[in-house]
Amino acid sequence: MITTAISGIERLGGFKWMVFALCALLLVQGQLRTALGAVERFGYFADFVRSEWLGTNFWLETAECARSRGAWLSMCEGDKLVPFSERSIGDDPGHALFLSIWSRLGDRVISLTDIARLNIGLNTFGLVMLASLLFALRAYLTSIVLLALGPGEYLGWMGLSPHWGFIGVASMAAILPMALVAREEGLLPRWSGLGFIVVGIVFLAIAALVREAIGIMAFLVSLGAAGTVVWRRLQTRRSLLGPIVVAASIFVAAAAPQWVVVARDASFAMEPAVHRPTHGLSHTLFIGLGFVPNKFGIRYEDAFAGEAVRKIAPDVLYCSPEYFRILWTLYIDRLLADPGEVIRVYFEKAEMLFDTRTIQPGPTFGLALVIAAAHLFFATLLGLWGRIRFRQGLIVEVVALAFTGFFVVQSILAVPLQLYVLPVNAFLLVLFGVLVEFVCRSIWRVLPWHASW
Repeated sequence: MITTAISGIERLGGFKWMVFALCALLLVQGQLRTALGAVERFGYFADFVRSEWLGTNFWLETAECARSRGAWLSMCEGDKLVPFSERSIGDDPGHALFLSIWSRLGDRVISLTDIARLNIGLNTFGLVMLASLLFALRAYLTSIVLLALGPGEYLGWMGLSPHWGFIGVASMAAILPMALVAREEGLLPRWSGLGFIVVGIVFLAIAALVREAIGIMAFLVSLGAAGTVVWRRLQTRRSLLGPIVVAASIFVAAAAPQWVVVARDASFAMEPAVHRPTHGLSHTLFIGLGFVPNKFGIRYEDAFAGEAVRKIAPDVLYCSPEYFRILWTLYIDRLLADPGEVIRVYFEKAEMLFDTRTIQPGPTFGLALVIAAAHLFFATLLGLWGRIRFRQGLIVEVVALAFTGFFVVQSILAVPLQLYVLPVNAFLLVLFGVLVEFVCRSIWRVLPWHASW
């Protein structure tokens, strides 16, 4: 039945997108309406309750500053414009920027409810766009599995911190590397492939703005995909101009947080900034050693990192460039002083992560990862992708596993908590969809009557 449906979709030609639109409407809109209805509760308390996530309250202020004076990523304090990073310290600029644009274009005051709606919008858009790329790749069953199971993971919760929008942003970030390799392999038509690549570059910039860690993941995976394209073209002696342009665009898009700050400072008379406008990796790496008991006496607390820096340089500002430079030194010192202890800390956090069930109900994360990696290894070793005419599944699985691996690294280096690892569920669903479609296509190929279709 399933394989017959796949064959039927192939026969629809251009009308197959009507099938996708219908599936998206039927499978996503119910949970979307529920999520949008649930966030209305934030409006009941908007007049007298502030968000527990401190950065959220600064987003409201910078959005109002954009509405009244047109300056983005800025705080209006009397006649002065103060950089957003000077008040919301160590915060990525994405949410503040998008809320500022929303407030300015709509000429409306942004509320807590709007912040939750932004997270829902990011997740919904990420889900639908990733599913649409899978559908364009003719991984139809994988796309439908994502649309069927995704709403619960993407829209089954909501909140006012940036973390609730990360699963959608991570999904957007996977568009570019998949589209790059798929177009090179002839699995996407020329113009639709180019369209997905252009959109994917924009999504890479969005990922860099919303979450520095996801932006770094997207940058590395996309650069790897561009490198794969270059390697293939060198083998076939084809022009390298296209891949070089895309690689340059990847570097530009990954620097989006810096570009928007430069553009702001050039457009408005701004108080000088002394704090870094994004998260600092060295801060996370240093206190990440303190997530479990350790010989170094480090605690997983932001204040602990501040105290450690002040002992060395009392006058250094919190989250200034010099602050992060000192933390790099402190982290590397611990790493060199007792690498065995660092490995033990990371191993203990890895055990926590692999024993976690990120999807409920479902296997532990470690078991899911082993199954996916084993499937990729044996299916590739035995040359099964081509035999069942599912080469696109190989591309999708490799990219999904690459992002999954980076989330593993992030969790081990930082914290293996559910809230921070949650975006990996997007890729676990994709990996499950690939496995289901792989099995169905394999069965279909061995059936004696498949050739008549």
